[in-house]
Amino acid sequence: MLIVRAPTRISLAGGGTDLEAYYAAYGGLVVSAAITRYCYVVVQADSADRVEVIGSPYHNLTVQPSVNGLAWNGSLALPRAALRHFRLRRGLRVSFGSEVPPGTGLGSSSSLAVALVQAFAALVGESPGRAEIAELASELEINRLGMPIGRQDQYIAAFGGVNAISFDRSGVEVTPIAMSATTRRRLERNLLLFFTGSSRHSSEILRQQQRRTAHNVPDVIEALHAIKALAAETRRALERGDVDAIGELLDEGWQRKKKLASSISNAFIDECYALARSRGALGGKVTGAGGGGFLLFYCPRRSQPAVRSALTACGLTPVDFRFDYAGVQILLNALKLDVARLRAPGQVGARDRTSPPAPSAPASDPRLLG
Repeated sequence: MLIVRAPTRISLAGGGTDLEAYYAAYGGLVVSAAITRYCYVVVQADSADRVEVIGSPYHNLTVQPSVNGLAWNGSLALPRAALRHFRLRRGLRVSFGSEVPPGTGLGSSSSLAVALVQAFAALVGESPGRAEIAELASELEINRLGMPIGRQDQYIAAFGGVNAISFDRSGVEVTPIAMSATTRRRLERNLLLFFTGSSRHSSEILRQQQRRTAHNVPDVIEALHAIKALAAETRRALERGDVDAIGELLDEGWQRKKKLASSISNAFIDECYALARSRGALGGKVTGAGGGGFLLFYCPRRSQPAVRSALTACGLTPVDFRFDYAGVQILLNALKLDVARLRAPGQVGARDRTSPPAPSAPASDPRLLG
C-alpha cells in the first residue's frame, strides 16, 4: 500500500493575481497558508489487468489498459490525466478522498492533483522536488484539462507552511514568511473558519474573472492591482508581528475581491459577514473563488465566543484547523511492484510532449474537489 496526503489551504491575500491573465502582464503575489485539512491518495496492488479508480464522492471507474479508454473529461478527469501522464495502465487500485466538502474554496482539487503526482511519481521510482510536483500538478489541471484556475493552490499544497508566492512569466517563487513563533501562534489562534453549508461551481466565476482580466476591464485590473498591494502589506505586517492588521487587510481585500465577478458574494454571505463584524471580527473573506464554501475571519480571542455563537445560530459550522508545515507527504510506501508491468508500451507518457490539447469546455465541473 502507498498512502500520500496533501494539505488544503486558506489564502490570506492576493487571490486572483495568480491567474495567468493577470500575472503574465503584471506579476502576481499571494500570501497563503496550508492547513491541517487534507486530501488523500491510496494506491494498492490489483491482480486484474486494469486500473480501478475509486473517488469519494464519485462513482467507481474501471480504466482498461487502452489509451482509447482514457477520456479527458468527466468527473474523474484529474486522476485519469495523472494516470496517463505516468503511463499507468494495469495492476492498480487508486482511491482518493478529501477531509473538506467538494467545491468549498480550500483548493482541494489542486491538493488532490499534488497528491496524485507525488503518489504516482513514487510508484514509478521518481523523486521530484516540491516545485516540480507543483508544476506538474498545474500542468495537469490548467493546460491538459483546461481548468480556469490560478497556481497558488498547487504550490501551497506541495510546500506547506505560510508563504508569499510570486508569479510572473519566468516562473514561481515560494518564500516562507519570516514570522516569530509568537506571531505564528497568534495568527493561527485568531483565524476562524466557518462552513456555510453550500458548495459552488467555481469554474464560471473564474472564467468570468479571466475574461474580464484578459480584456483589461478597468475596474477589474484596478482591483487586482490593489489586491496585490494588499498581499505585499500582509507579508510586511506578519514579518513585523502586527498580527491584528491582518483583520483590516482581509476586510479591504474582500471589498476589492467582490469587484472581480458578479457572483463572488450573495445576500446570505453578506449578512453573515456583517454579523461577524458586528460581534468583533476585524475582517474576513470567502475562501477560494467565492459564491459559497467557507468564510474565514480574523477575530481577537476575546470576541471569538460571540462570533461563533452568532454564526452558528445562522447555520454555519465552525471548522478547527492548524497550519500545516509539511506539505505533501508520503505517509506509507510498502508497495513493491514491477513498473514495467504497470505500464502499457507505446503510449503517451511522462516525457512525451505530444499530449492531446486541453478541451475548450470540460464536460463537468472542472474543479473536481473544489
